[in-house]
Amino acid sequence: MSTTFDASYDVVVIGGGGSGLSCAVQAAKDGLTCAVLEKEAQTGGSSSFAEGHAAFESDEQIKRGIDVTKTQAFDTYLDYSHWRADPALVSRFVENAATTIVKLRDEEGVVYEDVTVTALDQPGELTTWHLPEGEVARVIELLEADARRRGVDVFLSTAATKILQDADGKVTGVVATDADGQEVRLGAKAVVVGTGGYAGNPEMLDHYTRYGIGSRLINVGGPGNTGDGVRMMLDAGAVEHRSIGTLLLFPLMRDKTITSHTNCTGMQPYFWVDATGRRFVDEVVGLNFGHAGDVVAGLPGSMYWCLIDQAQIRHLVEDGNEIGLGIYVRNNEKMVNLPTEIEADAADEARTNVVKGATVEELAAKMGVPPAVLRAEVDAYNALCHAGVDSRFHKPAKFLFPVEEGPFFAIKMETGIMITMGAIKIDEHLRCLDKAGAPVPGLYSVGCDAGGMFGESYTLPVPGSANGFALTSGWLAADEIAAAIGAGAL
Repeated sequence: MSTTFDASYDVVVIGGGGSGLSCAVQAAKDGLTCAVLEKEAQTGGSSSFAEGHAAFESDEQIKRGIDVTKTQAFDTYLDYSHWRADPALVSRFVENAATTIVKLRDEEGVVYEDVTVTALDQPGELTTWHLPEGEVARVIELLEADARRRGVDVFLSTAATKILQDADGKVTGVVATDADGQEVRLGAKAVVVGTGGYAGNPEMLDHYTRYGIGSRLINVGGPGNTGDGVRMMLDAGAVEHRSIGTLLLFPLMRDKTITSHTNCTGMQPYFWVDATGRRFVDEVVGLNFGHAGDVVAGLPGSMYWCLIDQAQIRHLVEDGNEIGLGIYVRNNEKMVNLPTEIEADAADEARTNVVKGATVEELAAKMGVPPAVLRAEVDAYNALCHAGVDSRFHKPAKFLFPVEEGPFFAIKMETGIMITMGAIKIDEHLRCLDKAGAPVPGLYSVGCDAGGMFGESYTLPVPGSANGFALTSGWLAADEIAAAIGAGAL
């Protein structure tokens, strides 16, 4: 029985984020007809919130005197993942990421302002974070414009619902619902899924992860990342990669912007206590926000309090922070907004995530922790600061700031999520694999829907990994499809 399609293409891309648009542009360059289905009213997905992307041995690094080899990158990915990442896929990305820089700059007009790191004191961090002018949101604008210019049909507010296959399991097209609620059936020789993962789906988060806090996570990524693509690929015979529960978590104040100086202060490696008022970690974990996110997710209530005094506020204003938040709050930036902002936060009766106390005991009462417990913890921590040695959690002496000069503030940090990473098992050719390890004919996955780049956590020592892989896997998948169609394999 034949299927009637409203239109047919060589490639249909599900998802109009960085990976999907990269794929669509390259497909058009390769002479393929292509459509992009994006369920939101605009393209970009979580890529629109990213600052930069990773590459290795790029000419942008070389002209700045930055020496990061592909071997270093490969080894870092594999070692950091405890070899749970797929070596062949990691190698494919590492070998081609620098080409992504050239493609975006020379063919799309992207201008790279800097190549840097996320945290100056993070051990082993490689200088791989390529920051484009206008951030990745500008990259998305340029890719979408080029896709349309090259004849790609970009359907917005159009949600794919099913991947169609013939009796032999070969992909034949996609079913979608358009902006008017009408069913659309598009034929395709290949379907590429890049829907950004499932960070916006609490049920899937709880199903695939160990935390059980899906409904409490603060999602700062794309609102459309609800796992639709993952579900469709599984229904089409693809299988889950063992990294499917990997999340990029980080501490975050609820209802505050990423540019907030109060929020950034809450991540500083000063003095943190849990919901019971007890110190629980070497706060230098904040230098790796992914590690810090994993820590806070596992705490009672999935939160902690960062306590600061007036001396620390003056230090942050006059000397600058210990760690920034990407380009939104720069490393070592002077936190000039902090005094006014934190006072306003504490005075806002509708806000419960910043409290102020003239004494530690008053602060504890407002935090909802036993005053005697917090007093004892503060006294013990101050003694370590004055001794210059943290015999409790071995924090470096440079970050031992005592909490002594009132009035005091406590900033409540909860668990935020940027993206999920890795869902479907693919090979180095970006082809989805079935339970027998064979490719599902015509089905490809890119970006955060694709598994194999990471182990149990995001590789923070290689900043820009998620977007680097998204932008690179997209065009690689297009080239693979063009070669397969040219060979008569699709």
